[in-house]
Amino acid sequence: MKRNELDHYLKKLLNSDSIPDESLNGLQVEGKDEIEKIAFCVSACEECFKKAVKKGADALIVHHGLLWKRNGVEPIKDIFKKRLAILIASQISLFAFHLPLDCHPQLGNNARAALDIGLGNIKPFCEYHGTLIGFKGNFLEPALLKNIIKTLEEYYHHKAILLPFGKEEIKNVGIVSGGAAEEVIQAAEENIDLYVTGEPKESAYYIAKELKMNMACFGHYATETVGVKALKNHIESVLNIATEFIEIKNPF
Repeated sequence: MKRNELDHYLKKLLNSDSIPDESLNGLQVEGKDEIEKIAFCVSACEECFKKAVKKGADALIVHHGLLWKRNGVEPIKDIFKKRLAILIASQISLFAFHLPLDCHPQLGNNARAALDIGLGNIKPFCEYHGTLIGFKGNFLEPALLKNIIKTLEEYYHHKAILLPFGKEEIKNVGIVSGGAAEEVIQAAEENIDLYVTGEPKESAYYIAKELKMNMACFGHYATETVGVKALKNHIESVLNIATEFIEIKNPF
């Protein structure tokens, strides 16, 4: 597949041009024109780039890219220079999709997780910069909090940091991956029994306690492997291109 064709396909699939984001979504670093193998990883970093080279990838798709609008124009030096040099020397194209890969209704980090753990009546929730980035849903039958946490730990392959300040019997769950701990406020406003996110935050402890909310954190990285892997599987099956997920363990 041509590089520019892949860029167009991904932007259309993830509706990235319509979603306000700090990430520069789409093609961030231009590599070779023809793409025969695509690697996938959660975050752009030196280790990821070196592994992509070893695996013979022509392109790399990540959730957290190199280029963000908040950075503005900065000198290309130090860590950034080393990372960029690997991509340029190997002619690997780098694509990044941040919020579009959080809020996608089939492939996103949150909708995919909601589907996988058996929620029904799944709907978007949790507004962030004008976009609903999370998803919520109901269980057919209420379940005990401890049982749901066990299921989620097995799903994310990550031990929960649990704040059990709400109901013991859970009827509905809201999921917002990554660093969205304080969005427990929005979950409480929508009468959600269990709020699931990635990265814990000190201030969220008091918020959850005062709101009498159940909140569980499963790691920023772990909760955001979901969408990357879902996109990988989609690309491989629909576009018939070889793909590979690059695992870089991160406890946070």
